[in-house]
Amino acid sequence: MAGFNNVHRYMLTQTLVGLGMSAGVIGAVIILVDFVEQSRDIGTRVEINAMELVGLTVLKSPALLETTLPFIFLFGVLTALFRLNRRSELVVMRASGMSAWRILSAPMILALLVGIFSALVLNPLGAAGNAAFEARRDALMNVRRDPNAAEPVWLRETNVNGFTVIAATSLVEGDRVLQNPAFLYYAVDEDGVPALDRRIDAREATLQDGFWEVADAIERTPNTPSVELGLITLPTGINRQALFERSRSPEGVSFWDLPTLIVSASEAGLATERYQLRLHTLLAMPLTLLAATLIAAAATMRLQRLGGAAGFALAGGLTGFVMFFLQELLGSIGAAGALPPLTAAWAAPAITALLALTYIASTEDG
Repeated sequence: MAGFNNVHRYMLTQTLVGLGMSAGVIGAVIILVDFVEQSRDIGTRVEINAMELVGLTVLKSPALLETTLPFIFLFGVLTALFRLNRRSELVVMRASGMSAWRILSAPMILALLVGIFSALVLNPLGAAGNAAFEARRDALMNVRRDPNAAEPVWLRETNVNGFTVIAATSLVEGDRVLQNPAFLYYAVDEDGVPALDRRIDAREATLQDGFWEVADAIERTPNTPSVELGLITLPTGINRQALFERSRSPEGVSFWDLPTLIVSASEAGLATERYQLRLHTLLAMPLTLLAATLIAAAATMRLQRLGGAAGFALAGGLTGFVMFFLQELLGSIGAAGALPPLTAAWAAPAITALLALTYIASTEDG
């Protein structure tokens, strides 16, 4: 048991060294690129010193790190195992009777743990950092967002007899008041055909807990004169978060807020595919990092004396990029609603991990 623990500790140490080297190189490159981008975007418009630009880049660094984490694991594990292979340490381990699975267990467990950490901790930090970055950038560039600026609002809510479409010219006063709203009530017959049942126009509607407080309401129904209702209340299942999140980017939402956001957006009749895809992508992060680790292992476990180790390592790196491209492609299809979010987020890492496991099993265990 002591030898088992020592091997795991040694492999964990070597993997951490490789990940540190990979994170250092990749992190330096992306931070440098982002620094140059901020210099061009902000530095050419306002007076700002280098330290302030560095501060802006630091605010975005958690989100950038989260995005590049699969590549950090891919090249980090590649580096660690390639170094062990070059020093013939893998040969010694295999000669002592250790299986490939025992050698790789520490990197694989580390990938799963870091994937969980990324979803639960790193993603919320990235979302908060992005929000702080946008606020700081707006302050530097003297951007003033007019809360009363016209921004059309469209909401859809189901009810007992059909559904309701809510249209308004703008959303103001802390995302609770609709200006010039129109409530269009549609009834659906047995064949599923909707028909306009009535329409209520108003000067404004304020969202309260479970109902709209509608001012200066006028009701119109087909083939009947309009009726002035004055101040009325209309029941609703829409909450404040649904209004606030209606145009928010999924990448700017914390992992912990996504489930509630999906429910509120669904209740408001908004499309939830992008939010569901983001949630499943974060949930799949442990599997994604595990797939990257297995790709690196499949590319570097070939013994150095058999030759072609560098070529296999290069092939592993290219395979990692193929997985990333496939994941992005499926994500785009899923965001458009043409593919279930569960499939779009999990398919690429699952297929890649299975292929890598199959290759390792066939070459190492026969």
